[in-house]
Amino acid sequence: MKSHSRHCSVVACSVIRGFALACLAAVCLAANARTVSADGGFFETLFGVKSSSTAKEPTESGNVTHAFKKSISVRSADSRLSILSFCLNKDGQIVALLGNESSYGASQDAKAESGVRVLSKDGESLKEWKVDFVAQSINVGSDGAVYVAGSGNVAKFSPDGKLLKKLELPHIADFLKNKDVIRKRAEEEARERTQSIKAFVTASKNRINRLEKTPAEKRSLSDTLAIEQLKNSIKMMESDQGAEQSIDSIVQQITARMRIINSVAVSDRDVFIVCGESTGYGYSVWRMDHDFGSARQVMKGLAGCCGQMDVQVHGDDLLVAENCQHSFARFDRDAKKIGEWGGRATGDDNGKCFGGCCNPMNVRCGPNGDIFTAESEGVVKRFSGKGDFVALVAKRPLSGGCKNVAVAASADGRLIYCCDKPGSRINIFEEKPKTVAEAKPVGK
Repeated sequence: MKSHSRHCSVVACSVIRGFALACLAAVCLAANARTVSADGGFFETLFGVKSSSTAKEPTESGNVTHAFKKSISVRSADSRLSILSFCLNKDGQIVALLGNESSYGASQDAKAESGVRVLSKDGESLKEWKVDFVAQSINVGSDGAVYVAGSGNVAKFSPDGKLLKKLELPHIADFLKNKDVIRKRAEEEARERTQSIKAFVTASKNRINRLEKTPAEKRSLSDTLAIEQLKNSIKMMESDQGAEQSIDSIVQQITARMRIINSVAVSDRDVFIVCGESTGYGYSVWRMDHDFGSARQVMKGLAGCCGQMDVQVHGDDLLVAENCQHSFARFDRDAKKIGEWGGRATGDDNGKCFGGCCNPMNVRCGPNGDIFTAESEGVVKRFSGKGDFVALVAKRPLSGGCKNVAVAASADGRLIYCCDKPGSRINIFEEKPKTVAEAKPVGK
């Protein structure tokens, strides 16, 4: 699979901006070869594809299987930490990972905190404990053990919060010790960034020239707006190109990026963790046993946009939210592909495809082996274990762009939970009466 841009995590705003622009340029280069059929929005103009504002999305009225029930606020007891992600344990309780804004991608020395909070299915606080490293992902095993990962570490807690085991992941630790390799990679990234920005500016100017061949008085509003957007983007790129990042700042950025653990998943046999690769912006999946032994890389080159790469388990298999491909896929534990489903939404795909610039963001196995997907816009869908579309489950608009929208279902499928990270909430949806919601769970 192709490697697309990955979320650039840094400790300085200027670094964030610079690297983000480089990623945007790289994506644009990859997309520039596509046939452009519309100029209706920013993403259409840059990528030749429909943005979330122009692609048709399913609406809640009349065709969702679950109705919004309520939102529950999920914060630490002192309200300083907000929700980063969550899952459900074997008792149907909510197990939430808490952190602050600097937790995601923060350096090991950053003053960031993390913790776990357990709530009842209705949102009543049951217990809470601290995590002694900056955490980015969480999951639970079938025995109730809680796994938390981040900052190059993975830890296992008892259901009551007792630390059972903690490991600094060797492959990340070894890479971070090799300062010469990191610096060489930083120098390569600096060159790639300069080349990508130049190519982006050239491609954008060419596109403006094509659009301006139509006289202004005959030009459509969408084309006029596209020209304005492209000119603004060129100014931003050229301005950023004049403020070159130092190699030291890129080294710091690579170091922070490598510590991020984007996802942790637990089957009855294995623990899987997802992290960035030492070169490029792709992701790899590592498998180990429940005591964090016998670690080996089983997948590489996964593409994820905006720092999002969600992997979950389906029995012994892996489910991957391939947001750059607008699809999700199923692999066995050795990474042999079983199937891939979805595609870019067109408005006439009967709901089985995904809209936005990059979706689905999250995936989860539910009752009867059904698969639930969640999109940044707050859309939840249900598929069979074989990938057949079952139903549009819920839709509740969320603020912000690409983000973690962790999703989970109760054991009976009656309740659906979806993370509203910007609001530090979990939205709960309840199954409608069968006379309204006719979609039924489909087994494997």
